[in-house]
Amino acid sequence: MAKPMPNKTVLDVVETLLAAARHPDYTKISRYGSDDTPGGQSPAGVKATHLSGSTSMLWAAAVPPGAAPAQADEGMVASMPGRTLRLVMDLLDAAQPAAFTSWQLCAAPGVGWPETGRSPSAIRIVGADGTVAYLRATAASGPGGGAAEPKQDPCPDYTIPQEVKEWRHSPNARRAEPVSV
Repeated sequence: MAKPMPNKTVLDVVETLLAAARHPDYTKISRYGSDDTPGGQSPAGVKATHLSGSTSMLWAAAVPPGAAPAQADEGMVASMPGRTLRLVMDLLDAAQPAAFTSWQLCAAPGVGWPETGRSPSAIRIVGADGTVAYLRATAASGPGGGAAEPKQDPCPDYTIPQEVKEWRHSPNARRAEPVSV
């Protein structure tokens, strides 16, 4: 089993990329929690507040039993955490942060949106030093509850800014290939 990546390492990059993305569906990007490593009493994460007032959270978790690589699917855009996972994957692909060597979507048994069954619910990131982070995606509904949330991407024409593509670029970083979780 790989050594866990310090929460600060992975969350600094994710928070910076989400803020630099200037995505029109997000009104605020912030950090929460105080744990230094995954799986503590105060899970550390990055919170993205949507225009609707709802929030998506990516938080450092211990890798759950049965977690496995997963493919992006159309069901992802029907949920806030799915859209955030897809955006973060796109940002990582564009920025190719030097601190990471690979990243991939993962699914865990019993976690995801029921419409599509076993769905991507996290991103597994491997650090340049061999450490591993597992960022779990969850959401909290704002005013109006889940019924007020869009069922598809509210910003389908969004493009990643050039600044993200140039941020901490490293030719050694690459798109993740399937690996055992």
